[in-house]
Amino acid sequence: MESNLSAPAIVIFTLGEDMSLWNDVLLGIEEEGIPFVVQESHSADIIHSAWLAACQSPLLVGIGCNREQLVVHYKNLPTSAPLFTLTYQQDSHARRRIGNNAARLVKGIPFRECHS
Repeated sequence: MESNLSAPAIVIFTLGEDMSLWNDVLLGIEEEGIPFVVQESHSADIIHSAWLAACQSPLLVGIGCNREQLVVHYKNLPTSAPLFTLTYQQDSHARRRIGNNAARLVKGIPFRECHS
């Protein structure tokens, strides 16, 4: 699948939900200095949506999210094997670290620990 983005960015597919629920993830990405773009997805499968986002991202990293869950995917992984999965019930620090780690994947540097 070819990317439809001209500028390098992490693609985030939201499944008809308000992205403000995941603001801490966005802040984590911003902290690492990586741009992102949010688009609405029409897929009901969040993992597949995250993988499609990764396929559209020139940076090969995509995120899919809905009200309950957020998934970070990498284009070179199997569709059914996302890199990170997060539920909204996890604390704001865990959400921010997931954003940091999505950006760190782009940068090719070690991940931050994801335990709370």
